[in-house]
Amino acid sequence: MRRRWAWRAGSIWGIDIVVHPSWLVIYGIFAASAMTAAGIVANGLGKAELIVLGLTVSLFLFASVVVHEFAHAAMARRQGIATGNITLFLFGGVATILSEPARPRDEVSMAAAGPIASIVLGALFLGAYELLSALGLVAASVFALLLGYSNCMLALFNLLPAFPSDGGRILRAVLWHRLGSRGRATALASRTSLIIAGVLVAAGLYFVGPLHMMRGLWTIAIALFLAQAALGAGRQAKIDLSLERMRVGDCMMRDLARVPATTSIASFFADFADRSERGYAIVEDGSFLGLLSTAQASIVSPALRQATPVTAVMTPAYRTPGIDAAAPAGDALNAMALNRVRGLPVVENGDLTGIISADTIHAALRRAASGGRR
Repeated sequence: MRRRWAWRAGSIWGIDIVVHPSWLVIYGIFAASAMTAAGIVANGLGKAELIVLGLTVSLFLFASVVVHEFAHAAMARRQGIATGNITLFLFGGVATILSEPARPRDEVSMAAAGPIASIVLGALFLGAYELLSALGLVAASVFALLLGYSNCMLALFNLLPAFPSDGGRILRAVLWHRLGSRGRATALASRTSLIIAGVLVAAGLYFVGPLHMMRGLWTIAIALFLAQAALGAGRQAKIDLSLERMRVGDCMMRDLARVPATTSIASFFADFADRSERGYAIVEDGSFLGLLSTAQASIVSPALRQATPVTAVMTPAYRTPGIDAAAPAGDALNAMALNRVRGLPVVENGDLTGIISADTIHAALRRAASGGRR
C-alpha cells in the first residue's frame, strides 16, 4: 500500500513502483561509490564524466532492483498470489506479496526469481562490457562493467540465508519440506538470520575506522535491518505454529444455514441473513452448490434483488473444496489462498457441518491468545 510520504514513479503490469524519500540517501551513496569505482577502472575520464557516469549507473542499478522485485511479483501472480506495489527505499527495494505461498516449492520458485533476474542482467551487462571495450568506448564500457558487477553482487547478497531475504526464504522452504511444518521452518530460518546479522555487525565494527567508516556503518545498518526482520519473522512463526496445532473444527462457523438455490437475494436477506457469525450454504435437492456471504449478496443493487437468485453471486462448489474438520487450520488458509476464495465448507464424517474463513480463524487465534475468553 502506498504511503502518503512516498510517491508513485510508474507502473509495470499493473504493479505500482513507489519511491520512499529515504531512497534518495542510498541513491546518493551508490552514485558516489560508482563515481569512485569508475575513476579507478578508467582513470582517463574527466570529473564531469565521472559525475554523470555515477548518477546514471546508480539510477540504472535501481532500475535493475525494480526488475529483481518484479520477478518476485510476477512469479507470485503466476501462482495465484495477490501482490501490492514495489517500493524503493533506504535498503533497496521490496515487492509486497499479500499472502504466503501454499507449498515449499512455490516459495522456492518465487524467492529464486529475483536473484535469477539479477544474474541474467549481470551477464547481459558484462557481455556488453566486453563488446564496448573492444570498440574502444571507455565510458560506456565502464557503465556496463559496473552494472554487471553490481547486479551479480545484488544476486549474491540476496542469496544469503537471512530470512526474509531471498536466500532465507529458500532456506525456509527447504526446512519446511523436510520438517513438514512451516511454523518450525520459519522459527529456524529466523534464528539463522539473527546469527548472520550478528556476524555482519561484527564485520561492520571491524571496518569502522577512518578509512572505512561508511562501509562499516552501512554494514551495521543492514545487519540491524535484517535482525529486525528476523524478529518479526519469529513472531510470525509462533502464529504459524498455532495454526498448525489448531484444528479446522476449533475455529469453523457451525451456525450453518442451508439456502435453497431458487432463493432470490431479496428473500435471502428477508429469511436467512438475520444473524451475525453465520454461514450460508446454497443447496439443491440436498446437494451442496456453493457458499454465500452477506457481503457477496450486498453487491446486488436493491432494485435487482428480487429477480436475482443466490446462485448468481455465490462462490460455486468447484472453487471451494471441502476440508475435513480434523485438518490443521493452516491448511484451510493455504487452500483459501490457492483457490482465491474467502471461505471453505467443512466436512465431518462426510456431512457438511460448517464453514471456515480467514475471519473465523483469526477470531479463534484471538480467543486462544486471550485464554479462551470471547
